[in-house]
Amino acid sequence: MKRFLLAVIFRSALCVLAIGALFSLLPTALPVSDTALAESAPTVRSGSVSIRTADFTESVQWYQDHLDFRLITIRNTAPERMAVLERGSFLLEITEADHPAPAHAAGDREARVTHFPVITLLVQDVDEEIERLETQGVEILEEPEDDLDGSYRTAQIKDNGRHRIELREPLGSPASIDSNGR
Repeated sequence: MKRFLLAVIFRSALCVLAIGALFSLLPTALPVSDTALAESAPTVRSGSVSIRTADFTESVQWYQDHLDFRLITIRNTAPERMAVLERGSFLLEITEADHPAPAHAAGDREARVTHFPVITLLVQDVDEEIERLETQGVEILEEPEDDLDGSYRTAQIKDNGRHRIELREPLGSPASIDSNGR
C-alpha cells in the first residue's frame, strides 16, 4: 500500500510540474480591452469561399455571366463535381450537392435564400453594378444603401440558386482604402 501511495504522489507531482510548464508558455499580459485586442490583431481576409448547389452547371455559368468570374478548373470526383472560379485574387469553389435543396413548407420547389450573405464582393460603384444586374434579370434582395458607419455602400443580390451575395463599395478617398477594402 505504501508503494501505491508513493506512486500516486509521484505522478501527481509530475502533473503539477507539467501544468506549471504549460502556464509558463502563456503570454504574461493580456490586452485590457476588446479594442486593444482588435487593434493588435493582424488583418485577415478571405481568399476563397465554397458553396454547394444542386444546379452545378447552371451555377458555374451564372457566376461567369453575371459577376465576371473566370473558370479555372472543373474536377469530376465521385460522387460530385467541383469548379474553381476566380475574380481578381478571390477564389470561389462551387461543389455539386448530392441532393436537391429542401422545398418550402408551402410545398413549392424554390429553395429558401440564405439569411446572411455567403459572399461579399468589392465593387467600384454599387449603384451601377445593381443597375447592370437588374437589366440581366438578377434578383435584387436589398437596394444600395450606406452601411457600416458610412464606410461602405452595400446591396445584396441572389444568385441562380439560394445564395445571398453582398456587393460592397468602399466610400471615401481611394487613398484611404487599402487592397483589402479597408
